[in-house]
Amino acid sequence: MIRIALCDDESKILDEVSQYINKYADKKNIQSLEVFPFDSARSLKNALDDDKSFDIFVLDVYIDKEMGTALAKNIRRRGIDSPIIFLTTSVEHAPQGYETGTLRYLIKPLDPKKFYEALDAAILQAEKVNERMIALKTENGIETINANHIMYSEAHEHYQYIVLSDRRQIKVRNTVTELLTVLMRSGGFVRVGSAYIVNLRNVKNVSTYRMDLYNDMSIPIPRGKHIEIKKAFWDYQYEGQED
Repeated sequence: MIRIALCDDESKILDEVSQYINKYADKKNIQSLEVFPFDSARSLKNALDDDKSFDIFVLDVYIDKEMGTALAKNIRRRGIDSPIIFLTTSVEHAPQGYETGTLRYLIKPLDPKKFYEALDAAILQAEKVNERMIALKTENGIETINANHIMYSEAHEHYQYIVLSDRRQIKVRNTVTELLTVLMRSGGFVRVGSAYIVNLRNVKNVSTYRMDLYNDMSIPIPRGKHIEIKKAFWDYQYEGQED
């Protein structure tokens, strides 16, 4: 899932840029993309304080009474290397923006073509930042994969069948506990019942009886476990609150 933090103190701009991003996702056929709008620098900082993560930041240069460049520096001080795109009506503060490793500096009103090009570049950079490569011992030898591409694993007899986002399967000879230990080194995985391990990064929704994943996959939730699973999902994906 690609998580984009959008921060601007004007609701009109938040709506407009959110629509651009959603149109971009439709155009590129990216199902696992979500926009998280923030109307102040403080609200975004609070989310970061709560250990919420974002793959891309789209920031206005002037956010209420705070400079977006100051917010970018705050993001970098936290050790976050995710790409930053600045939106502004003036290039006056561009040098300050580039000091924080800003990927693009776009003038408002936005040119959709330039914005989409910036998103292309941001996603490529985010993939490099977020790569979580793990080595697994399979029946065909050692295979190294990006943990982000794992949807879930399912236990069957003495093997775990790992399903990737392209629906390819990798068969490994581990117990569920052994595999979960390996995957949790990258973080963001949860055990569901006795047979499944699910990558929370790729979960779209959690209901009483199942977890809906992107790519139209779903995982059954054992009776009485949905509250626990739903809490893990919201803690990882959103603001740590139940709906």
